[in-house]
Amino acid sequence: MASPTCAKCEGHTFQRGHIVPLGEQRGVSVLHCVGCGTVAAVLDSQSSIENLQRQVASIDAGLIRIVKAMQEL
Repeated sequence: MASPTCAKCEGHTFQRGHIVPLGEQRGVSVLHCVGCGTVAAVLDSQSSIENLQRQVASIDAGLIRIVKAMQEL
C-alpha cells in the first residue's frame, strides 16, 4: 500500500492542525506535513457541509420551478 507523500519535501508524516487564514475570524482544521508544514488537506467539514446544503437547496428550488412550469403546460 502506498503511503501519503508531501508534495514539497516528500515527507510521510502528517498531523492535524488549526489555522486562521488572513482576514478571517474563523479557523480551519488542516492536515499538514510535520517536516515542512505544508498543508496537504483541509479538514473543515462543517463549512463543506454548509456549502453542499446551499447547493442542494439551490438545485431543489430550480427543480421546483421546472415542475411548476411543466404543470402549467
